[in-house]
Amino acid sequence: MKVLLDASSLINLHRGRLLEIVLGLTSFGFVFYIGNIVRDECGDLQELLDLQSTNGTLIVLPANTMTPEEFTGVLNLYDLGLGETECIALANRLGLCVCTDDKAARRAAVKHIGDDRVLGSLRLVRECVRQGLLDRENAILAYEAMKAGGAFLPTIAASYFES
Repeated sequence: MKVLLDASSLINLHRGRLLEIVLGLTSFGFVFYIGNIVRDECGDLQELLDLQSTNGTLIVLPANTMTPEEFTGVLNLYDLGLGETECIALANRLGLCVCTDDKAARRAAVKHIGDDRVLGSLRLVRECVRQGLLDRENAILAYEAMKAGGAFLPTIAASYFES
């Protein structure tokens, strides 16, 4: 699965101490991308993101991956931030999935690229449990840490993380 991560999902995964674990899914065929705007929106995480890019677990897409017209086309359709707009435009251009924990961005992405190409960070965490990168108990603790850190995540049952 090729997944473009937005700032909300990156920040939430980092707050749950799961970003590096999730990026470990590259060993199971996942490829993770971010755009330059999203990288910039991540502030203090930029150094970690650059390290993950150097390690090969995260691809930072060049600024010229999409045209200005593609970006402004999406920007004019939806009332989203620049990072969410970048994600949808890049996913549309490259045929990628979008991972976002932002409700408005999810709705716009579903409308623009289809429900089958939109997911949230919790789905990636569940995949980590399925692949044995994380146990169910630590997935639940991380979910709780993400919520305590301000993440607007849905309420889920503990069984969501069963492998």
